[in-house]
Amino acid sequence: MSMHAGSPLASRQVLCEKLLSRVQRTLGPRAARALPLSVLGALAAFATPAAHAQDSAPLHVAVSVPPIAWMVDQLAGEHVEITTLAKPGDNPHAYDPTPRQVAELSTVPLYLAIGVPFEQVWLPRLEKNNAEMQVVHLEEGLNTRHFGSGEAHDHSHDEAHEHEHEHEHDAHHDDEHDDHADNGGHGEHHDVHEGHEEHHDEHEGHAEHHDEHADHQAHGAQHGEDDGLGEADPHLWLDPQRMQTVVERAAEVLEARLPQHASEIDANEQRLLKTLSELDAQIAQTLAPYKGRNFLIFHPSFGYFADRYSLEQHAIEVSGREPTPREMATLITRAKDENIGTIFVSGQFSQTAAKRIASSLEAEVAVLDPLAEDYLDNLKHATEALKAGFKLTDSQ
Repeated sequence: MSMHAGSPLASRQVLCEKLLSRVQRTLGPRAARALPLSVLGALAAFATPAAHAQDSAPLHVAVSVPPIAWMVDQLAGEHVEITTLAKPGDNPHAYDPTPRQVAELSTVPLYLAIGVPFEQVWLPRLEKNNAEMQVVHLEEGLNTRHFGSGEAHDHSHDEAHEHEHEHEHDAHHDDEHDDHADNGGHGEHHDVHEGHEEHHDEHEGHAEHHDEHADHQAHGAQHGEDDGLGEADPHLWLDPQRMQTVVERAAEVLEARLPQHASEIDANEQRLLKTLSELDAQIAQTLAPYKGRNFLIFHPSFGYFADRYSLEQHAIEVSGREPTPREMATLITRAKDENIGTIFVSGQFSQTAAKRIASSLEAEVAVLDPLAEDYLDNLKHATEALKAGFKLTDSQ
């Protein structure tokens, strides 16, 4: 590998050349040439402890979800300090950064985006707060799938869904509204908001929240939500082949920001790409006997995974909400017709509807987590869980 500008070797050479020039002026060219390079290198190291300390400081990197944090750690390890906004168990579709996280991001030099919904709302605001922050969209240019029939997440925020989301927002940001958020339905709306003055004051407090929705809708219009394709599916990291492209892009950015560790990052990149390629081949072999098979999942997060390995996911969640009784009956009928033996859920979403369907079918409930921190183990687990689900169906 060629020597990168800013690498330890390059920095040492530049310092040595400067010292050699100074010695030449003092001792004369012949005496200067007689000094070994190792001596000058030692002088350079002794003369610039602050520079070395600065070079060794980790780069602060912010990401949205744990799988991307895992990837950054695999590439740069101790050379980065990673802030992950949405933790395991958080819902990235309804997530808002905490005030502490917003304050922390005001000084972060690098944000690696992946296109999850809350980034569409918050990144423009974060960039305004931190003009020095470099934002890299790792998802740009990748072939994006869109939620199909029964998968769509309607972010038009009709009155019912917007009302529900407001209550969730209150619970997240203001402990005094916990009881209010627990109501969640429409029947108690007027009871909660007794009096025009109280109603007006509370909704003034939500002005910024509604602005976020407006920003999200505007972003969606620019990203294919209104062109008949439906909303773009952000879970592209669940396809190992797309993840390889994400790894290459992240490695390029990290090498540029950490030139003194570029060769190490490059080696880590090649090792990670090989691991992902092997994982892809292993999953393809395991699921090959089940090509064309359907699986029933509450939240449609495994569409990229399903597309890659010729499976088809059907979602219990409809347009970002739990199914109506009529939709529930249709799902149960369809699952019975297909002898579905396993209903898949994830910890980020309510499991009530999934468990109700599973009970009606006498089916098992299993976990497929799109946000698990250990990416490799998670995809291996997902593969085995799907295989077990198909085998259970075949045995019935």
